[in-house]
This record gives sequence, C-alpha cells and structure tokens, in this order.
Amino acid sequence: MMSIGRCRPAWLAPCAALVCITATASLGYAQDEPTEAQQQEFVSLATIVGAALQGQIVPTGEPFGWANDFLKSSDQTTFVPFTLSIERTKVTTPGAALYLFVSERGAKATAGADGAPTQLPTPVFEDAYHLDLGAPNADGFYQVRRGFWAPAGDYDVYVALSESGVPDGTEAKTMMLKKPLSVPNMWSNQLSTSTVILAERVESLSEPPPPEQQLSNPYTLGTLRIVPKNTLDYLASEDLSMVFLVYNVGLAATGMPDVNVDYTFTTRGVAGDELFNVTNPQAFNAQTLPAGFDMGAGHQLVAGQAVPLSAFPAAEYRLEIKVTDNTNGASVIHNVDFTVSAS
Repeated sequence: MMSIGRCRPAWLAPCAALVCITATASLGYAQDEPTEAQQQEFVSLATIVGAALQGQIVPTGEPFGWANDFLKSSDQTTFVPFTLSIERTKVTTPGAALYLFVSERGAKATAGADGAPTQLPTPVFEDAYHLDLGAPNADGFYQVRRGFWAPAGDYDVYVALSESGVPDGTEAKTMMLKKPLSVPNMWSNQLSTSTVILAERVESLSEPPPPEQQLSNPYTLGTLRIVPKNTLDYLASEDLSMVFLVYNVGLAATGMPDVNVDYTFTTRGVAGDELFNVTNPQAFNAQTLPAGFDMGAGHQLVAGQAVPLSAFPAAEYRLEIKVTDNTNGASVIHNVDFTVSAS
C-alpha cells in the first residue's frame, strides 16, 4: 500500500461553503433581447422538438455528446448541470442557437378536437438561448454547458441545436438529441451526496456570479468554478480532482455535523480488485468546520480531493468514496472508475 500526500487542495481549505442553487429560471432568462432572426431560429428549433413530440420525427443516435451531474437545489428540486460535446466539423458558424425542452418520460403531443391545434405536453423546464461556441478543445469538440431544474422523476430531455447567423440562402445545420434521464430525489431525510464531479480544474472566484447568470455558469458553486473533465482517462502527470456536496446530514449535540469521508483506491484486473492505497480522510465536525457554520443558514458540506497520479502505475483503478454520518451511523458509497497512462 502506498502513501500519497497533497490530497487536499487549497480551494477546499474551508471545508464548507454557502452554496445556493435556486430554481428561478425562465425561458431565455438573463439574455439580451433576441433579434428577429434569432427569434426565428428559436421557432424553427421548437418546431423540430414539437414534431418529435408528435411522433413525426424519431430521434436516432446522438449527434453530440451529453454528460450531466445532479445537485440539490431549492423548492424540492434537483439542479442538473450538463455538458454538450459538439464535433467542430458539425458546426461552421461561431455561434449556435439551442432549444431545451424537458418533459415527463413518454409524454406526447395530443391532437386537438374539432380542428383545434395539437397540444404539446407542458414542459417541466424549457429554455432557449444563443451562445458563442468559443474555441474547440484539443480533441476538436466545442463544449457547451448549461443546466435545468426538475423535481425527482423520469424525464425525456430534448436538445435541438442549429448554426446561428448563416448567410442568406444557406440552410443552417440542425441537430436534435433526445435523452432519457432519471433525476434522483435529494430531498429525503436519508444521507446523500451530489454527483462526484471530476474536475479538469477548479478556480476560486472573488465573489459568486449573480443568480441571473446561474444557468450560464452551471458548474459554479458559490465562489468555486469547476471545469468538468470530459474523460476518465488520465496521464500520470495529472491530478485526479473531484468535488461533491454532502446532503441531509444529522447534527451532533454541538449543533454541527459530524461526517467522515474516506477515500480508497484499488487496481482493477481480471483476478479482481486489489488495494492500492488510501488517502487522507476528511472530517466535517465542530473541530474542523469554521466558526459560524450553520446548516440552517444554507451552509453546505463541500468535499473532495486533488490526488497527484505520479505515483500511480499505468493501470485501471477504482476510487471508493465512503461518506459516514457519525450522528446516526448512516453511510453512502460512490465508486469512480478511471484509467492512468504513462503518457
């Protein structure tokens, strides 16, 4: 078993943060008023999604990649930040239009009676926006990150995307993704966590962005801005950085939580998993939390580590993260599988 140091990055030093994710979004929220041409792009995308809901279009395959996480929000909802990975060759304009429609799983449009127009299902969440695609990443993909809110349940997520501002007489390339998604309930009384977010990097901000910019900064938690890593493959020269939040903890007699987080690494092979090492556990209690920490005031437990992989031989690994609430004995375990290569 090996010992590895430097497992707690500076951005996790306080061990707790006031992270407020509030469900206040509406269609086109916090954007400049769209031009007439941009409005028409939205209409075209909404029409495509409407056709899919009526069964006139059957989405096949995935025209772009999708990855998402889950975090506890407000009003009994879960916040779902997501990343779209779009091949550079599929979009020729610097900007794109995007329409998002979230419906209950299997919801369909219903034909109107006596010539009345077809009724689309009421969306659980709906949004439309224009965005600057920026530069593609080293793998040749544009990364688009947004988010939405929904109560726990099973949903169909429709994402329609098109080129924006194409020259007159040119047809804009258009793509649509239909993604089934099950949103977990993070509002029970049982110990739970957010998704374990693997980070390419984590930046500390001087202040959190205003609430109206939350959808355009879906991976910003308070004053932490997370850039998610888009692969589970690592080089030995990299760090394995992760961030997650712990929810629904009990309180000790001190009025503070008493939570331990243990990190165990194993190598994976045909003969089974073999213990590789354990890193320093984290403790969230009256001795480690900052003065004035108050769960009732919205303070939350932000856990995670940044583990240098220089001591990890090239292999396939599993990280077991065990969160234990010492006030009631409850525990929850998450596994993260990843691969380390020498170069």
